[in-house]
Amino acid sequence: MEDHISEMTLEDFEEVASVWEEAELWPHVGEDRDWFERALARNPTCALVWREEGKILGTVIGAWDGLRGWIYHLAVLKGRRNRGLGGALLAAAEVRLWELGVRQINLMVYEENGFAESFYLRRGYERSPVNVLRKGLPGADR
Repeated sequence: MEDHISEMTLEDFEEVASVWEEAELWPHVGEDRDWFERALARNPTCALVWREEGKILGTVIGAWDGLRGWIYHLAVLKGRRNRGLGGALLAAAEVRLWELGVRQINLMVYEENGFAESFYLRRGYERSPVNVLRKGLPGADR
């Protein structure tokens, strides 16, 4: 399966954004093309796509903030789910983060997204006793 995984590039933006839109992960506050470019610049080896016959079917962005690793935007096109693509993308991002020195990975799942939560729980993630708080700053219109 690793043969289908490659690093995300700036040229992938439109197709990647389309996958995220279908998965209802995009657009999100502060996430636009500029954010995408910065994310790839900071984490070039951990932003990955699953590609078959030139078409992007899945994505994941692994990131490291210097303290913990993070998983963002793991998404697979609805018609291609439950075939191992998401699990393979997640595992590849985990390996790459581990190689950078990350020893704990965090991620966030919306409470109403039981599909995603069960996906991560089956892969060894566990609920954290931490509540996520947020604050929109001026200009955060999405």
